[in-house]
Amino acid sequence: MSTLDTHRESALLAQPLTVPRCGPINVRPAVAGDLPFVDALQKMHSHMVGFLRYPEIERHIAQSIVLIAEETAANGSGDAVQVGYVIAKDEYMKREEVGIVYQLNVMPLRHRNLVGATLIKAVFERAAYGCRLFSCWCAQDIQANWFWESIGFVPLAFRTGSRAKQRIHIFWQRRVRDNDDSTPYWFPSQTQAGAVGEDRIVLPIPPETHWRDAKPTILPGLPASPQGSLQDAAAPLMLPGGQPLRARPEPVKLTRSQQAALARSKSKHLGGAPIGKKAVIRSGRIKYIDIPGFDPATDAPDELLEPAKPKKPRAPRQKNDPKYVAAARELRDRYLEEVNTGRLLPAANGKYDVSRQLAAGPSDLKQTPPTHLLDAA
Repeated sequence: MSTLDTHRESALLAQPLTVPRCGPINVRPAVAGDLPFVDALQKMHSHMVGFLRYPEIERHIAQSIVLIAEETAANGSGDAVQVGYVIAKDEYMKREEVGIVYQLNVMPLRHRNLVGATLIKAVFERAAYGCRLFSCWCAQDIQANWFWESIGFVPLAFRTGSRAKQRIHIFWQRRVRDNDDSTPYWFPSQTQAGAVGEDRIVLPIPPETHWRDAKPTILPGLPASPQGSLQDAAAPLMLPGGQPLRARPEPVKLTRSQQAALARSKSKHLGGAPIGKKAVIRSGRIKYIDIPGFDPATDAPDELLEPAKPKKPRAPRQKNDPKYVAAARELRDRYLEEVNTGRLLPAANGKYDVSRQLAAGPSDLKQTPPTHLLDAA
């Protein structure tokens, strides 16, 4: 170790513990009254945290997996003000040792005040004893990745997001307990549910590459183009996900008479009476009443009846090729073997300690048998 590194290490050790720059933060489980706050805040940042429907948020609150961060109001009234929330569960993909953070959201004026770090620390403290790892999926193009890196999460893998946006999602993971060097890291080789709702192959981040570097787009049914060949000029342009590129429609220019006719057709009164009704004037107003004995099926002309709109068929769900799924699983296992044995370990650059602190010493549980057993004896 060089002299410069020694000075840097001693300077870091001499620094005091970082405290939030806002008021004292209190973390509590969410209640039904917090539904409007959680829904409004997630809509404000839906391009980063995704979107959950109102019943889903209500179900998460009933399951006690939503935590609310509060601080004391600055007006001196002593009221608590909600500044953020987190939705996290200490079980992921039926693995009890791995937890997952679905959403972490903080008010815009409370960013960089360690509110998010306090929420994650509370999640670790409330997690089950057997939960040793916590994970999260984060879009590659947002600033939240720097937050996960700052609290000690490690980027392990990536996947492609929805077919429409085709964003890259980074899989972050962290060991819950302090000074834990033995718990093996883990990530899935394929995801099939969640917000994406489609089959996605998960690949490890290659060694000596950063999570910000460009990652390939991998989608089921993605056409493979030969290397070095140019696209046929007669073929339609395709998006990276395999969808055809639709040309922008030309704007339609209407004459003044056509614009007036269009305006009249959108008006309830100027457009004419609906089929099977007639217009009458009552109390100085136009009202539409049913025509006695009118049957739309027999009396109305065919050109006036609105045709029934055909129901749009649901697009079939595309699945990954089984040979690619098996190859991704084997690649995941080989990669994690190198990571967990220490030969290949991603760098953890955490600046803030959110590890779960377990009290040392003897247990407070009494070793005496229960009272009903003593009575029976």
